[in-house]
Amino acid sequence: MVDDKRNQIIEAALKRFSHFGIAKTSMSEVADDLKLSKANLYYYFPDKFALIEAIAYRIIDESDAAIEKAFDEAEGTLDLLIRMLEMKKAYVEKYYMLILNLHEMNIHEEKWKTLAERLFQREVGTISRIFEQGIARNELVTFDVAATSELYVAMIRGLAMFCDHAAPHALIDRDEIARIFEKQKQAAAIVINGLRDR
Repeated sequence: MVDDKRNQIIEAALKRFSHFGIAKTSMSEVADDLKLSKANLYYYFPDKFALIEAIAYRIIDESDAAIEKAFDEAEGTLDLLIRMLEMKKAYVEKYYMLILNLHEMNIHEEKWKTLAERLFQREVGTISRIFEQGIARNELVTFDVAATSELYVAMIRGLAMFCDHAAPHALIDRDEIARIFEKQKQAAAIVINGLRDR
């Protein structure tokens, strides 16, 4: 019952954040959507950041099944990396307004840095699994998986920040998402071609 109510709050907040934006949504509005008292809402989520954090982990959990399916179906390391990029692109398109709003939040606060670091490390972990599988299948040469995975994730994220922009963190419009995705695919191919066991 507690989990059901918590999930209902996350769903309602995700819908409202995605439509109106994070900054323009109050906790009272989320409570009103569910006909909850503010006190009841704050019982589950003490502040807006706690709700945003729960949404971030909900989206990650949602992607886990798709990631496992990709591991089962992909034909090699490059195919798997491209599937990861396709998933990321689909989530950026699906949660575009939410992601846009996160750029406006104060990411210099310690709680934001901690969340960003957790999400980064989770992504690095997935890429490490992909590289380790490639090495185990003798598709890739042996290399420092941890360091290379971190570098790969930073590079892919860097392309999203700088692609077609003179400055990082410039807001990306929907048309640019496809162009960034193509450049990320090209970068993934360059990395894997350099790591192939010839």
